[in-house]
Order: sequence, then C-alpha cells, then structure tokens
Amino acid sequence: MLTVNFREHPMSFGADEEILQDFLVEAGEILEQLSEQLVELESRPDDADLLNAIFRGFHTVKGGAGFLQLHELVECCHIAENVFDILRKGERRVDSELMDVVLEALDTVNSMFGQVRERTDVTPATPELLAALARLAEPQSADEAVAPEPEPVVEVQAAAPVAEPAAGDEITDDEFEQLLDSLHGSSPVSAAPAQTPAAAAAAAPAGDEITDQEFESLLDQLHGKGKFAADAATAPAPAPVAQGSAAPASDEITDDEFEALLDQLHGKGSFDGAVAAPVAAAPVAVAAKAPAAAAASDEITDHEFESLLDELHGKGKFEPEAIVAKAPAPAAAAAASPPPPPVAKPAPAPAAKAEPAKPASAPAPARAPAPSGEKPVATEAETTVRVDTARLDEIMNMVGELVLVRNRLVRLGLNSGDEAMSKAVSNLDVVTADLQTAVMKTRMQPIKKVFGRFPRLVRDLARQLKKEINLELVGEETDLDKNLVEALADPLVHLVRNAVDHGIETPEEREATGKSRGGRVILSAEQEGDHILLSISDDGKGMDPNVLRSIAVKRGVMDKDAADRLSDTDCYNLIFAPGFSTKTEISDVSGRGVGMDVVKTKISQLNGSINIYSTKGQGSKIVIKVPLTLAIMPTLMVMLGNQAFAFPLVNVNEIFHLNLSTTNVVDGQEVVIVRDKALPLFYLKRWLVSSAAHEEQREGHVVILTVGTQRIGFVVDQLVGQEEVVIKPLGKMLQGTPGMSGATITGDGRIALILDVPSMLKRYAARRI
Repeated sequence: MLTVNFREHPMSFGADEEILQDFLVEAGEILEQLSEQLVELESRPDDADLLNAIFRGFHTVKGGAGFLQLHELVECCHIAENVFDILRKGERRVDSELMDVVLEALDTVNSMFGQVRERTDVTPATPELLAALARLAEPQSADEAVAPEPEPVVEVQAAAPVAEPAAGDEITDDEFEQLLDSLHGSSPVSAAPAQTPAAAAAAAPAGDEITDQEFESLLDQLHGKGKFAADAATAPAPAPVAQGSAAPASDEITDDEFEALLDQLHGKGSFDGAVAAPVAAAPVAVAAKAPAAAAASDEITDHEFESLLDELHGKGKFEPEAIVAKAPAPAAAAAASPPPPPVAKPAPAPAAKAEPAKPASAPAPARAPAPSGEKPVATEAETTVRVDTARLDEIMNMVGELVLVRNRLVRLGLNSGDEAMSKAVSNLDVVTADLQTAVMKTRMQPIKKVFGRFPRLVRDLARQLKKEINLELVGEETDLDKNLVEALADPLVHLVRNAVDHGIETPEEREATGKSRGGRVILSAEQEGDHILLSISDDGKGMDPNVLRSIAVKRGVMDKDAADRLSDTDCYNLIFAPGFSTKTEISDVSGRGVGMDVVKTKISQLNGSINIYSTKGQGSKIVIKVPLTLAIMPTLMVMLGNQAFAFPLVNVNEIFHLNLSTTNVVDGQEVVIVRDKALPLFYLKRWLVSSAAHEEQREGHVVILTVGTQRIGFVVDQLVGQEEVVIKPLGKMLQGTPGMSGATITGDGRIALILDVPSMLKRYAARRI
C-alpha cells in the first residue's frame, strides 16, 4: 500500500526546507507580478484575462500557504481572492477605493511573506483591512458565494456530458483547479438537493489540514473502490456509477494505479465530459476512466506530486460525506435561477471549452491530441533548472581565479618567445573569455525585476500629491548582473520619487503653461558595450540654474562669487550636495536634502557615473551609467614607485605625457591645460606614498579621469596597460582605507590596489599640492 504522511502539527517553519524554499520562490514571483497587474488593472478594469490572472495569483499563493499551514496568509489571500471572484463575475466595478484596499492587502501579504522568509512569527492582517475586503465582496451576493471555488460554469456545462460522457478534450489549468475544488468539498453544494449552493457554501468547513485517512479515502473514492462507489450507486447519476462499478473490487491501490491516477489528475490523459459534469458525477466518471485513460509511460515528477498535494490541501478540510452528498446538486443547480449569471465568471475557461464541446459525438479524435499537446510542456519543463545563487557566486569566483591565471599565462607566453606556447596561451585566452561570458550570463537578470515596482510607486505618489502621471517603461528586458539589480533598486526609487514630486507639476499648473494635464515619466534601460545606461526623464518644469545658485548660497554650500562662476551643468550637480534641496517644506516624500547625496554615493560605489540634463519649463533627464557586472572589471594598471594601482577603465578619459610647461596654478590649485581648458591636477604619489609627500616630480604621465561631470588629471610614474581584474575585498587591516575599493593580482603576480576615485578625492582633494 502506498501511503503519504502529512504533518498534523502547525508548520511554524518546521516544514521541509525544500518545500518551503519552493514556496518562497514561486510566491515571490507571483507577488511581484501582482503588484504590476493590480496597477495595470486600474487602467483596464474590464480586462477579463487580467482579472483571472490576478485571481489565480492570490489563489496560488493561498494554496501554497495552506499547505504550509500559514493560516494568517491564507486568510488574507482568501478574502482578496473573493473580491476578484466577484469582479470577474461582473458583480462589481473596479474603482479607486477598491484598488486602495486591494493594494493595501497586497502590502500586507508581502509583509507576511517577508516574515515567512525571515522565519519570524507572521503578523496577521488587521481586522479593519479584512473587514474592508469583505465589504468589497458585495454583501448582497458575496456572503452567499464568497468562495471562488464553486465555479458554476462547470456545473452548468455538465448537463450534456452526463448523458454523453465521451466528450473528451484536454483539461486546462483552470478546469483542473475546479475539479480539485469539487473533489475536496469546497463547492457550494449541500447534502440536501433542495439546499441552495449559497447555503452550502456558508456551511462548508474551513479547516486547512488533511489527514492520512482522509487522503487515502480520497484516493479510494477517486479510484472507484471504496465506500464512495457504493454510496454513489444510490445517487441520481446512474451512468457514471455504472461505469465506476466496473472497476476492480480490491481495497488496495497499487503503485501503477496510483501513478496512473495522478497522471490522469495532472492532465496527461484526456478528460471526458465527466470533468464538466455535476460535482457528484465528475469524480465517479473520472475514477472509472483513470486507469484506462492514463498514459502508462508518463511518470509524475516530485514537483508535480507536490503541486497536486498543494492543490488538495489548500482548499479547506476534506469531507468524504460532502462529496457523496453532492449527487443531487446538479438538478438543483440546473433548475435554479442564480447559477446562470455566473456562467461568464471564468472568461478564459469557457472560451477554451466552448469549441471542443461541439464535437462531443466524436470522442476518439478529441482524445487523440491530448498526449501530443502535453509533450511540448514536458520538454519545456526539462530545459529549466533552478540553481541556488550561492552556487552561481561560487562558480563566478572560480572563473575569476581562472582569469587571474589566464592573465599570468598570457604574460609568460609573451616573454617566453616560444611560438607553440604563445598559440596555446592564445587559445586558452579565448576559451577563458567565452567561459567568463557564459557564467556572467547565468548571473544576469532583467532590469524588469527593479522596474516592476515603479507602476505601484508612481500610482500611490500621484494620488498622494494629487497629480496625473503616466509612467512609461522602456527596455525592461535589458540584462545585468543580479547584484547590480539589487543595488540599483533604492537609487532608482529615489530618482523616480524626485521626478514625480519635484519635476511634474500639478494638473492646474500644467494647463496654465499650455501642457496636458497628465505628466510623463519615462524610465528606460539600454546596453552600451559592457555598460548599462539607465535614464529617468520627465516633461515637468525642469530646473532653473539661477534658483539653484541662490539656494547654494543661502544654505552655505558656497559663496556668491563661486556660485556665479558655476556653469549650468555644475548648477544641476548641486542637487547631489549633502543637505541640498529645492523644497522649502519638508514632507514624507522629500525635502531633507539627503536622498540625492545617497544616490550619488551608491552609484559611485558601483563604479558608475550619473549625469543630469535639464531645460527650464520642459523637463529633466538623469542618466546613470554602470558596468554590466561587479565581479570582473577592466582597469588601467599604473605604477607609483614599485607599487601597482588600478584605475577603473570606465573613468579613464585620456592619457598623455606630463609636460610641466602646460601646467599652471589657479587659486592655489595646480591645473593642466587640455585643449584650452584648465583641469585640476593631482599627484597620486604624494597622496599614497608617504615618503614622496614633498618630492618634486618632473617626469610621468597624466591620466584624465571623469568623475561625475568633472574631468581631473592624475600624475602617475608609469603606465602598465589595460587589464581585466577580479575584484577582491580588502583585508581587515585595510578595510575602510579612503580611496581604496579592493585589490587584485596582476598578470606578473603583483598585488594591485583598485582606486576608488570619488572617495579618494573627498579624502585628499582639500589639500593644496
């Protein structure tokens, strides 16, 4: 006898870790999609497909949470699911009040999900929120049909297939869920034929736990062997029962039969009209056909079996008596007037089933395509493997070490003079580069993972600030390193909030200036070589350089003379200064003058750059440039004395030989004249080598770096050349050293320090050289 054991105690994070991890991954993806779909629903309230997708999202999260016995999460998802069941029935319209409550519910679900991920106690939703959700389930009818599981469409369509059960077709996901709901006792059908579906739904048990005995009882009933067949023989569904009575009389289910049954439930066979039959007839007909119709060569996978258990467990307490008593219900359901309106409830399911229902008289052709229709799905599932990110990081680290060895061998090959050795090293160089690229791609994620949160953010801010804003997302499929995706989230959130709060005017202000009432915010991403360009643009009021100058003087950032000498571009960059804000009042959205400073610091830590372009009265645009990956970085290797240092190549603008005749001193700062423009000049050796603090340097090279919008010259002793390096963290003794972002090993075996130019300037540039 094949048995399945369930834990009978509450999970409290004691469930199998692998199952919990699967739930966290799947539910996390669904919740991200729900955030986007809910905002989209506000602009497309009549989109049936979108309503069904949102309904299924809450339904799936509820099922997984029910299996893990996360009752607080189940409760909130269940009521939210009811709201969308009412919406897709057309019994309620989508409005802003409803969206506010549903979005608050999603926030609560996300909060509980985060607590599950952190393995802390789950805080239930507030009674006020649950009450608000319940009110949105339209009291006049929702109290009688709150559960989304009934699916009246299945019951109504069942009348014809009962008489002619051979109407075979491939079962859809929605129909499969409807069948499981019916088998599990969550359909709104009572033991008495005269009882209304609504009354039955109100009386349905609410337990979330299925016992071993109940599960075995369910399998026996599905198989047509236990008391279900005998009891069902008295039910008013003679044709299916007659078929079921032909099943073997043994009380023990074999392994092969169990797998065949699961295959049939999973959709690998071809469900007949019994699928759409009345609730009582459906299990009997399916049970009778299961062993014969299931594909013998199809094995159910662990994932599929767990999914089936999730579905069976997530619908409430299983009641065998409820299933047996459902036989009279079809007559009542067909005769009663309330069920017909909900026929339009699951829009996609009837559409998919309407066409196959016609060739009911030709069962054989209808069943033939079912197995072939499943093959592509199986093949697609086999091509996807879920890999732990820690393992990807480990592989990337090993590839990084391989790159260092490659660099060393390339240098040795050049010095050896051996042609065969040089060719072998050259081949190794190519293969290593390809391997590096392939591994980097496995770590790539679409920027959509970050962009997905902005529709909700802009929607909430627009309502709070009473503005009309259209958000456009461009280049969502652009890929970049997963660590960068996570690191860019907060800076982008602040920049988008700034565009909405500071940039876009109120509808009245826009109309007064001849603009449309609704403002536009465009968030775009594109790849440029080995870098990603992110831009946030708006068609708002733009920035006034003169206003920025006066604010800088007023807040003591600089004196009036210095402010007057600033170019417009320099004025725009003032917003990155600590404590600088163009807002006169502090609110919970902005005004404290710390956000943009944090943004610039974060982008600098990512070896990126940020630039601002603005036109008064027309809008602003902020462009961020960051490398595709943080693990391996192209650098310019230089020497200061006998010590090697590396400049991030993204910052290097140009290089030339030091010519003292082109240098000068302005306001105590040495500058170098480059194409008639004076650039600040600094001697790195005097900063980083203590013995050279007062050494007069006559020879060397000047490396011009771009830092933000500034171009600065650094004098170095020697140029080694361009080299890809693997960034290694500094040891405990060197952590926090100003101007150092990490270390690496060069091709000739030296240890080189990687320079963090922005922090180095902040630490040393105040000194007059």
